[in-house]
Amino acid sequence: MRALNVALSLKLYLILFSVTPGLLWAEITNRIVAIVNSDIITLHELNTSIKRLTRLSVKGLQQKDETNFYEVRRTVLDSLINEKIAKKQITRLGIKVGKKEVEEAIEKIKRENNLTQEQLLHSLKMEGATLEEYEEKIKGEIERFHLVNYEIKSKIVITEENVREYYEKHAKEYTEADKVRLARVFLKIRNPDDKEEIAQVKDLGQEILGRLKEGRDFFEMARIYSQGPGAPEGGDLGWIQLSQLEPGLRKKIAKLSPGEHTDLHPAPSGFQIVKLIEEKKGGTNRFEEVRDAIYSKLFKEKVEKRYATWLKKLRDQSFIKVIF
Repeated sequence: MRALNVALSLKLYLILFSVTPGLLWAEITNRIVAIVNSDIITLHELNTSIKRLTRLSVKGLQQKDETNFYEVRRTVLDSLINEKIAKKQITRLGIKVGKKEVEEAIEKIKRENNLTQEQLLHSLKMEGATLEEYEEKIKGEIERFHLVNYEIKSKIVITEENVREYYEKHAKEYTEADKVRLARVFLKIRNPDDKEEIAQVKDLGQEILGRLKEGRDFFEMARIYSQGPGAPEGGDLGWIQLSQLEPGLRKKIAKLSPGEHTDLHPAPSGFQIVKLIEEKKGGTNRFEEVRDAIYSKLFKEKVEKRYATWLKKLRDQSFIKVIF
């Protein structure tokens, strides 16, 4: 251990002092803040990670809340230490991730978040990151995913009995409320004190109801006349819990069959015509319907617990020195 400390001290001495005078200040401001086995973590690396996590400069975060700043700094540093330890294991096990695997992972992220390449690049720019840095981050995440698969996941067993036992104890968690999928034509009143405007909006609403009665398409009417959310999509509001609707509208919706619509109904800042597209009756989901979700939940919990134990063991076996 003494020889190791001497070697590390020599390494630090060379890093700090084997520089030209013009570079000395840059080296000091980017000093080493932690040593993890044969790796180092610099102040620049730590500050960059803090900024990406909080979206604040280190100075700005410290001025905003000094107590919280030190907690965040310690948490981020711990995370960087864990990454260094994990990276060593990834190297030891020969885990490699190719460019194609990284590109496929990024394409999947884009699909799941409905992002174009331009939107992704814009988002990265707003966070102060480049595409190359993002690719490196994704590569690291995939490497750690393979590491966890090798060290943790392959050794976890969740039985059918475990899943069913959880379902029986937590059945209330898998109870759904009645839901309705709605669309609406919303007609806005700009001045609630203008009786003439209110009368005009009501007349328009009655005219729309007449056209619907004649067989005009509801979604077309919404695209033409609605001034509310989802108007370009035909006024589709998506799925809503029936209990979340205001009482008057809830009573009207409860009397409708899918495909039918209300009359002209008051709404905040205007009037609306609401159509019931679909409905789902609530109740407790059958075991078969939630089995996979429960399995994933139990598996994730075991992974997190075992990963924490495994990481602690590796940390105990590592040389870690924090320098502040």
